Amino acid sequence: MNHNVLLSCTAAALAAGPARADETIVIEDRAPDEAARDRARALGDAPFVTVLHPDEHAATASVADALATTAGAQTRSLGGLGAFESVSVRGASPGHTSVLIDGVPLARIAAVTTDLGRFAMAAFGQVELYRGAVPIELGGAGVGGAVNLVTRLGRGEHGERIRASIGAGSHGARHARVHYGDDHGSVLSSTTLAYQGATGDYSFFDDRGTPLNTADDGTTVRRNNGFDQVELASRAGNESRDRVAGGRVIWKDQGLPGSTASPASAAAMTTLDAIGDGSFDADVGAATARQLGFVLVERQVLRDPMGELGLGTQDRGYLTLSGGASTTWMTALGAHRGTAGVELRGDRFRDSDRNDARADLVGTRGSGALLAAFDLAVSDALVVTPAVRIEAVRTAPTPMTEGPDAYADVPTRWDAIASPRLTTRALIADDVALKGSFGRYVRLPTLLELFGDRGVILGSPELRAERGYSADAGVVWAPAKAIDAVDRVFVQGALFATRARDTIALISTAGFVARAQNIGSTQSYGGELIASARVAQIASLTASYTRLVTGSRSSDPALDGKAVPRAPGHQLYARLDAGYSIAGAWLDAAVQSSSFLDQANYAQVAGRVLAGTGVRVTLFDVGATLAVENLADTRIVELPGGAMVIRTALADLAGFPLPGRTFYLSLDWTY
Repeated sequence: MNHNVLLSCTAAALAAGPARADETIVIEDRAPDEAARDRARALGDAPFVTVLHPDEHAATASVADALATTAGAQTRSLGGLGAFESVSVRGASPGHTSVLIDGVPLARIAAVTTDLGRFAMAAFGQVELYRGAVPIELGGAGVGGAVNLVTRLGRGEHGERIRASIGAGSHGARHARVHYGDDHGSVLSSTTLAYQGATGDYSFFDDRGTPLNTADDGTTVRRNNGFDQVELASRAGNESRDRVAGGRVIWKDQGLPGSTASPASAAAMTTLDAIGDGSFDADVGAATARQLGFVLVERQVLRDPMGELGLGTQDRGYLTLSGGASTTWMTALGAHRGTAGVELRGDRFRDSDRNDARADLVGTRGSGALLAAFDLAVSDALVVTPAVRIEAVRTAPTPMTEGPDAYADVPTRWDAIASPRLTTRALIADDVALKGSFGRYVRLPTLLELFGDRGVILGSPELRAERGYSADAGVVWAPAKAIDAVDRVFVQGALFATRARDTIALISTAGFVARAQNIGSTQSYGGELIASARVAQIASLTASYTRLVTGSRSSDPALDGKAVPRAPGHQLYARLDAGYSIAGAWLDAAVQSSSFLDQANYAQVAGRVLAGTGVRVTLFDVGATLAVENLADTRIVELPGGAMVIRTALADLAGFPLPGRTFYLSLDWTY
């Protein structure tokens, strides 16, 4: 494909109408059999974007689990199946990575990030991970990037209408899922009903809180770690996909086991999420306008009847209501494209004591944004896109009833945000593209950070917004033709750097009480490499590696230059697949270097190497898969401790251990 074809395809796509929030202009509809999957996206998109597909991951994999296999992304969980999982991209805190479902932002005013552990990878057609630069239609995002979960409409990739699966495995893990998608004349539909759960009663190494004394080391069973989750999602749209609407409801009940040092036997959390959205496109002269509206409702109940979480006996309810609308106009101007839009959003959060012991805490936030971008085709090979997002946000105060600022007069808070960005994409050969971006991003404080809760988090109404700059540059090589026996090749490499000021962090003040503070500036830089190849359509190897260097820039000499907590310097994932006819197998490995838990870099998390394997057999339309994770049954990792080696439990975060070797058997059927 030559450069003129790239630009002519772009112009044709613009003439046909604008790309929706879940679409990107591509070079060709589908890569040829001898080219890497999603080759068109890799070469045609200006941002660095990785597309994940459900058939490449285990039946029980969450979206967070799948993202953890990609370059630049790290999963942060609270341990085990069903636990809270967030994703950090390129060393930025999880709050800097926006999460969207079919273009609808899930950000809430009360919390800084979204639990990606509750979303099953199999519930979506694909998941898009944008690193660094993000299209303004998806919100511009933060320093980390954005994750967009996309529902597939109509029949499956191979023409199937029904996909059903069931499975069970170690520690009570189980799932059942059925999906129906079809073409009803000019209407495409997609409906999924799924259940998953686990008891989570795995054993783990326990040093009894005395890491220097090995005499009392033993094994403990994780208790109160089970969960049950039910999800129902349905979506429909016309054949041209310019009119789409859908809804998703997720109910989850889970135990809160606490840390190894302070286990909890009765604490639990129940969450009910409902998401509804609709969009339609309209031609207005030479422009096409896309209108989007959405509503989000989240209801949570926290029960801690024995006060085991350290906060006293609790029975609390949280209710978040969010709604928004946007209109985005796009028009082709010769070989160029212009985009402009307006967005409005409102949020309301309520924290209630279900025993009526204290008054409700209520906070609201309203925002409006203007966005604009211009795709400038400088030449047949080069496209430059300047873009800007300008936002005004009003946050209403909520009365603080605890701490030194209790009942203080807190004025309504106004914030103005400008997020300019410049991206470039150059197709220097038929199979090689160069990309780069530079932008400024902002994260506002959440309601909990500004106004606190019932004494656990003290309010800090004077908090400044966290602001950062991000830049990246790299190359993509994706041949359209086979190279001798190697019939698929894909290589992507990038360098990146970020710098943030007025970084927001929760700092413990006394006991279990914490206050959000602006701790100064942080910076990170590094590189990422993704490479994959398939040989003779039988064996394929995929690997992704991230090198990350982080540091604090503080006036405190004890903190200046220290690594940012929970940001490992090296991260590698590799997978080997081999298969022929009806059978296949795989072997993968995830390597993570050590990191720190605190700003002063005293508490350390040990590095680890985890391997997994599996086999799959398919007969007619029925497939059976056996997956094994943590193949070596790693339960103990070692930390350097001067003259001695300190043994500690395999854990994701301090105090939240991970299971040893696990097995999972699943059966699936398509029609």
